[in-house]
Amino acid sequence: MHEFDLIRQIDSFAADHEDVKVGIGDDAAVTSSHAHKDVISCVDTICEGIHFKRSTLHLSDIGYKALAVNLSDIAAMGGTPRYYLVSLAMSPEWKQEEILEIYRGMNDLAERYGVLLIGGDTVSAQHDLMISVTVLGEIEKSRSLLRSSAREGDVVFASGTLGDSRGGLDLLLSGGLTAPRTEQEHALVGVHQRPEPQLTLGQLLKESGCRIALNDISDGLSSESWELAEASRVCICLEEEKIPVSENATKLFGNETAYEYALTGGEDFQLVGTVAKSDWPAIASAAKEKGIRLSAIGSVTQEGAPQVLMQKNGERTAIKRAGYRHQ
Repeated sequence: MHEFDLIRQIDSFAADHEDVKVGIGDDAAVTSSHAHKDVISCVDTICEGIHFKRSTLHLSDIGYKALAVNLSDIAAMGGTPRYYLVSLAMSPEWKQEEILEIYRGMNDLAERYGVLLIGGDTVSAQHDLMISVTVLGEIEKSRSLLRSSAREGDVVFASGTLGDSRGGLDLLLSGGLTAPRTEQEHALVGVHQRPEPQLTLGQLLKESGCRIALNDISDGLSSESWELAEASRVCICLEEEKIPVSENATKLFGNETAYEYALTGGEDFQLVGTVAKSDWPAIASAAKEKGIRLSAIGSVTQEGAPQVLMQKNGERTAIKRAGYRHQ
């Protein structure tokens, strides 16, 4: 595969835009800036055999997901994604058309949210494929939603349903990409292959003007709740019966497994956060008007030493910081 030929092909995904002064083809990209906005920057790297397998994701899904994980981070800050850059390290076994199909997957998602490809890099690797995506976003100055904003008495909330991605991964690992599946199984597989970054919700929460702590659920509800608790130095108490698990997951895996997947499964890319109890009704109503499912799943019980508890059948027990770990 010739690098410069590949770059010329990739350039077809980089749309012209007035904000992009210099795009792909020079030493670096140049974009216009806004004095009244902060820049949000994030980067994630996914590696073949660790973060994804060709037996569970179509080529376009690999690209879609590589960008989605970054857009989810922007969503958790309440920001708007603007630009992205992609670095690839690939072995000789990867064909040019396969790499372009990965870019098509990224482009599918980028076009929906108006995110512009402005550059990147390609290098050779001895084994497998590594994709590193950097996203640049923006938000009005000093309005980023931080993990450190939770306070005693807050409502803890989560978006969507949790654990579906882990259920979809189970189905893919056992049956591969081509196994015949029921409608319920297809739904879970779809969540794993093409997760929906919650950008609309993140911006809605930012626009509310409320004090909100927010985190995206990449490693499971348990791990992300611990991150909120540690950043804010609070105790969070979750209520098991209020954790939103889907009907599809409970029917296919049973209640116990569905809740375990919600807590530790990871890669749902929903949002978990806290908001003052007095502001919760307005936040819930605004989300409902947008067609976004938002569930109250617990409360912040006190400030001090970070802790996460689970309430079940009237009893509270401490839960460990557990979540999906890529190894």
